[in-house]
Amino acid sequence: MKLPDGLTFHDKDGHERDEIRVKWWEDPQKVSLYDYSVVDLPGLPQAPTESNFDFYKVGEKPVFFGHYWLTGAPLLQKPNVCCLDYSVAKGGDLVAYRWSGEQELDLVNFQIVK
Repeated sequence: MKLPDGLTFHDKDGHERDEIRVKWWEDPQKVSLYDYSVVDLPGLPQAPTESNFDFYKVGEKPVFFGHYWLTGAPLLQKPNVCCLDYSVAKGGDLVAYRWSGEQELDLVNFQIVK
């Protein structure tokens, strides 16, 4: 998502960026831009997000995704949304999910290799 005019940040490699990865599973109308961003960017407004983006709703098919470099213990983003990227290439855990067709995902189905 493009940041509001004049708002930028420097990524881990020092490149100036004016776009962020967002929590596309959250309703942007109900969270601040700060909370909608995947990365912790202290300069982002705490005001409501000014976006008409659609979002992934509870009740839709389960979805698994990566490339977000999460840390800590694996968790579900929603009952039907699961990130499997826990930074294994940077010393994190290798994370998988044992899916058996369930519509509502369960934390017990995470498979973690340290």
